Amino acid sequence: MQSKEQLEAFRRMTPEERWRITSQLMDLAWRTLVELPHEERERRLEAARRQHQLSNEAIIAKLK
Repeated sequence: MQSKEQLEAFRRMTPEERWRITSQLMDLAWRTLVELPHEERERRLEAARRQHQLSNEAIIAKLK
Protein backbone atom coordinates (compact mmCIF):
# COMPACT_ATOMS: atom_id res chain seq x y z
CA MET A 1 0.00 0.00 0.00
CA GLN A 2 1.31 3.40 -0.90
CA SER A 3 1.24 6.38 1.41
CA LYS A 4 -1.04 9.33 0.75
CA GLU A 5 2.03 11.39 -0.10
CA GLN A 6 3.15 8.90 -2.74
CA LEU A 7 -0.33 8.79 -4.26
CA GLU A 8 -0.50 12.56 -4.43
CA ALA A 9 2.94 12.71 -6.05
CA PHE A 10 1.78 10.27 -8.73
CA ARG A 11 -1.38 12.27 -9.32
CA ARG A 12 0.66 15.43 -9.87
CA MET A 13 2.91 13.76 -12.45
CA THR A 14 2.43 14.43 -16.11
CA PRO A 15 1.68 11.50 -18.41
CA GLU A 16 5.25 11.79 -19.71
CA GLU A 17 6.67 11.48 -16.19
CA ARG A 18 4.50 8.44 -15.46
CA TRP A 19 5.52 6.88 -18.78
CA ARG A 20 9.22 7.45 -18.01
CA ILE A 21 8.86 5.53 -14.74
CA THR A 22 6.88 2.77 -16.46
CA SER A 23 9.47 2.48 -19.22
CA GLN A 24 12.33 2.29 -16.72
CA LEU A 25 10.56 -0.46 -14.78
CA MET A 26 9.85 -2.45 -17.97
CA ASP A 27 13.49 -2.15 -19.03
CA LEU A 28 14.62 -3.38 -15.61
CA ALA A 29 12.17 -6.28 -15.72
CA TRP A 30 13.37 -7.43 -19.16
CA ARG A 31 17.05 -7.11 -18.21
CA THR A 32 16.36 -9.17 -15.11
CA LEU A 33 14.40 -11.75 -17.09
CA VAL A 34 17.10 -12.30 -19.70
CA GLU A 35 19.73 -12.76 -16.99
CA LEU A 36 17.86 -15.77 -15.60
CA PRO A 37 18.82 -19.29 -16.55
CA HIS A 38 17.00 -20.44 -19.70
CA GLU A 39 14.71 -22.88 -17.86
CA GLU A 40 13.60 -20.32 -15.27
CA ARG A 41 13.07 -17.64 -17.92
CA GLU A 42 10.91 -20.01 -19.98
CA ARG A 43 8.96 -21.09 -16.90
CA ARG A 44 8.13 -17.48 -16.09
CA LEU A 45 7.26 -16.58 -19.66
CA GLU A 46 4.97 -19.62 -19.92
CA ALA A 47 3.22 -18.59 -16.69
CA ALA A 48 2.68 -15.12 -18.14
CA ARG A 49 1.37 -16.59 -21.40
CA ARG A 50 -1.00 -18.85 -19.48
CA GLN A 51 -2.31 -15.91 -17.44
CA HIS A 52 -2.77 -13.84 -20.59
CA GLN A 53 -4.71 -16.66 -22.25
CA LEU A 54 -6.97 -17.05 -19.21
CA SER A 55 -7.59 -13.31 -19.24
CA ASN A 56 -8.49 -13.41 -22.95
CA GLU A 57 -10.85 -16.32 -22.36
CA ALA A 58 -12.58 -14.47 -19.50
CA ILE A 59 -13.11 -11.41 -21.69
CA ILE A 60 -14.48 -13.52 -24.54
CA ALA A 61 -16.84 -15.32 -22.14
CA LYS A 62 -18.22 -11.98 -20.91
CA LEU A 63 -18.75 -10.75 -24.46
CA LYS A 64 -20.87 -13.77 -25.44
